[in-house]
Amino acid sequence: MEPVVVIADGSPWTEEAEQWAAAHAKLVDAEVETHLPGDEFHAQLVVLAYQGRTGSALALGSHVLPFVCAVGCDAVVVRGTTAARRGLHGRVTALVSGGPDDAGVLARAVVFARSHCATLRVLHAAPLPVLRQDLDEDHSWVLDRANELLAGFPHTSVLVRRQPHEAISRCADTDLLVVGPGETRVCGAVTRAALHHAPCPVLVVHRSVQEEHRGVPSLPAPRRPVRAEV
Repeated sequence: MEPVVVIADGSPWTEEAEQWAAAHAKLVDAEVETHLPGDEFHAQLVVLAYQGRTGSALALGSHVLPFVCAVGCDAVVVRGTTAARRGLHGRVTALVSGGPDDAGVLARAVVFARSHCATLRVLHAAPLPVLRQDLDEDHSWVLDRANELLAGFPHTSVLVRRQPHEAISRCADTDLLVVGPGETRVCGAVTRAALHHAPCPVLVVHRSVQEEHRGVPSLPAPRRPVRAEV
């Protein structure tokens, strides 16, 4: 089994990343290795701190986003409250959008929920529309797709009428937020929002996992949202 790798960048939060990695590795019976940012390695999961060695105490380290986008496996960025980092909430939250990343996000969220003996929550954030004709736009199809894929695995599904970054910042009752990489090679806007603002560690599912789960037979094709005629 490949190890869990911690990236030691000399930041104040490196110790937090090491503690999170050690706790997770114990649950999945894996070894922990520590590497510098420029090292070559093979890993099942990379763990790094959200802060860099320099800059504001509230800012995302400048190396974090490029590293998460380029690494060849899933990555956890350790940030958030002490309770979340220690796994005291007993909950994993999967953020779904209705896009092609959802299957991989849900698959990874199930794995982490099982290994950490946590409950699973599926969250979809959709802001209230600006135009009157969009007031009845139906976003339930996003959660319907997720529920079909997760059939047989206990979970809750929640639709929040907020911007995604607002919903992310309010996930104060979860130990891990699972997100996809987005549709660009530099990570999507929602992924970046999670890395900057989540009150808990963030798992970014690697693109190879997304490709593996795209076209999963149990995942129905997306349906267009329904708009009421006015």
